[in-house]
Amino acid sequence: MRELIDWLPHVASLGADGLLLGPVFGSVSHGYDTVSHRVIDDRLGTVADLDALVGAASAGGISVVLDGAFAYASRSFWRLTDPAEVGDPWFLRDRRGELVPWRVDSLVTPDYESSGYQDYVADVLSYWLDRGVAGWRLDSAWSVPADFWRRVLARVRKTHPTAWFLGQFFDDDLPPVVNRTTVSSTTEYALMHGIREWLSGGAADGMVTTLRLHRHNCYSRSTPHTFLGNHDFARLADTVPAPLLPAAFCLLLTLPGIPAIYYGDEFATTSTWAEGGPDSALRPAMSPGDLNQLGDGSQSLLTSVRALASFRRANTWLTSATLDDISWSAGALSYLVTGDGASIRVHINPTSGAVQLHPGDARTPAAGYNHNTPRPPTGQA
Repeated sequence: MRELIDWLPHVASLGADGLLLGPVFGSVSHGYDTVSHRVIDDRLGTVADLDALVGAASAGGISVVLDGAFAYASRSFWRLTDPAEVGDPWFLRDRRGELVPWRVDSLVTPDYESSGYQDYVADVLSYWLDRGVAGWRLDSAWSVPADFWRRVLARVRKTHPTAWFLGQFFDDDLPPVVNRTTVSSTTEYALMHGIREWLSGGAADGMVTTLRLHRHNCYSRSTPHTFLGNHDFARLADTVPAPLLPAAFCLLLTLPGIPAIYYGDEFATTSTWAEGGPDSALRPAMSPGDLNQLGDGSQSLLTSVRALASFRRANTWLTSATLDDISWSAGALSYLVTGDGASIRVHINPTSGAVQLHPGDARTPAAGYNHNTPRPPTGQA
């Protein structure tokens, strides 16, 4: 974990002010089968290592967000293996007294109505916030009753009013989810899927529909979390042709929302992952030195992403901007983003690979952004 400190300059070069970690707590195998939320997985380091990372990141203006699996637990969860623990059982059992599985047999389902379990989750969230993390991703929040989150987050916010809570939801209609659960932000999978499908040959009207849905989701009291990939799906460069990767990042970094880049996607990392197979292929180990070994195509994409990221950081109003005038004409997608007295018109042509930003009064050191990569011969993307 401490080696991530060496990556912080690269994170900053992408304009990021947050670092969202995968699971770091003691677990049986892949990280999400948590056995204790108070212990750091010894394969990753120690509490001191996490403290060092949080401190170094904070010094550079980067907040650290942890990934919490509270919707379920490992069968080896500490509460289930300690015979001294009695009273409120915390976990559901069937008529035979057996623990109720959560989707797979290795995970079990908490009793979300248990006051003891609610107290435990609130205490864990607060404990790590006290140590300096800025917030939490709440894994599989979709599977937990909304009242659970309302109660737990209300308690945590009494002492940590600025903490950020990102709920993982698969809903297309996100504003009601925010209202029911009180999370700070929600994952917007519809945008990720829409961008991938369009740039890999999908119909233009599908992308127009995706952007209209995104516009609707941005009308909630919170801003949705936007992304092009994560640890659950094939790599972006596995699905989108290389010449159109700049277009994907243009969409991500000019649309309203809280954008995130899954590590390695910014320089076109690919994988051998197949759906249903081990997802370790999606998250290979990397070192900062790898940045010096990038091929021309990967380096070109990284340069493009950094330029777009610089544009984004110079125009922070984009986070809560208004998306409008979405249209498809002459083979190109066009949309207008406005806010805080500024505007940006974006044109993306998937046939030519051309990407253009035309700022109105956008506060940026650049006059705009243009990227035009000729498409390779058919079959050689």
